[in-house]
Amino acid sequence: MKILVVDDESSIRNLIRMQLEMEGYEVLAAADGREALERWNEGPDVLILDVMLPDTDGYELLRLFRERDRDIPVLMLTAKSQMNDKLLGLQLGADDYVTKPFNYAELILRVKNMARRVKKMETAVSHEVIEAGEIVICPKERKVHVSGQEIQLTYREFNLCQLFVSNPQRVFMRDELLEKVWGFEYIGNTRAVDIMVQRLRKKLGTSGEYIKTIYGVGYKLDC
Repeated sequence: MKILVVDDESSIRNLIRMQLEMEGYEVLAAADGREALERWNEGPDVLILDVMLPDTDGYELLRLFRERDRDIPVLMLTAKSQMNDKLLGLQLGADDYVTKPFNYAELILRVKNMARRVKKMETAVSHEVIEAGEIVICPKERKVHVSGQEIQLTYREFNLCQLFVSNPQRVFMRDELLEKVWGFEYIGNTRAVDIMVQRLRKKLGTSGEYIKTIYGVGYKLDC
């Protein structure tokens, strides 16, 4: 499995690379946005992306990568600790966020969780078609159609949508969604769940109204 590490600080980049290679991963390293776009052509499976780069904004680079691959898991690195910065990254499609300085053992654990979920989706994906109302999901192809039209979802948006459609009428608590969609070891704020549900509703159009908010608890698909 290939992991692309984009960070302009050579000491951090090299240490992450060394730690990942010790875990058996193939690492593609880049010091700036230009180099990252070049290494992208080598087909990474997971992306570790620093927000502060010398030649481009990390958020803009994230947008470009999401245009090329809506499913690749993305872990953002930043020296910014403000919640607004973290929320912006999540809104743009990042799957996880780590603030510098960070614990390398925790970083590697988060990356391993992402890699594990990628493998699980590749090897154990279901062949059945799942339907709820006008929403039709093809798990094998990881495609979602609403009223016959395919919609584009990120890796984690798809997993959240599949969870709802596979369990209509079931109420999911926010903490439960963090566990099932982000991974058990995910350490974050449940606000990330609200942001992703909001994005998913918007992309589903009128079918997004099926996702009901259970105030003080979480969400359910009511259709």
